[in-house]
Amino acid sequence: MHKIGDKVWYAKMKNVEKKATCPECFGKRYLTVILGDDSKVTINCAGCSSGYEEAKGYITYYQWETDVSEEIIQLVEITPTETNYGFRDCYRANKTTIFGNKIDAEKRALELAEEHNKKELEKFSRKEKDSHSWSWHVHYYRAEIRQAKKAIERYEKQLNAIKNIEEK
Repeated sequence: MHKIGDKVWYAKMKNVEKKATCPECFGKRYLTVILGDDSKVTINCAGCSSGYEEAKGYITYYQWETDVSEEIIQLVEITPTETNYGFRDCYRANKTTIFGNKIDAEKRALELAEEHNKKELEKFSRKEKDSHSWSWHVHYYRAEIRQAKKAIERYEKQLNAIKNIEEK
């Protein structure tokens, strides 16, 4: 158990903004659509745009990374179930995040970040109304394209049926 005035290493994590090339337009900021008559048109990429913003060619996401700091314990709080420590950056830390050396703290911080990133990915894939994320845009517009293709196929069949009637 540590006491007030002890120097310890605190294992924590920080949320860092990251950018990655858009998986839909590959950084071009537009998609090329081939129409039924084989003509091509370009449309803004919905994968890397958000709301009224123009397509950027990249997506932004956040990732938890390790952040280890050396601290001096300023508070010790003992309860029947656990002991908590307080210092400059943290009011309540416990034995799972306080270490006597930097290497052990870095290992724990890495475990925490990996665990948190895994949970974030799971949560991300369960979003129901994520109109502010790129994945929602990808899903929505791909579904729209599939529906449009079905509609085009249906209309072409109707036009061909009319041609066959007129030719008779």
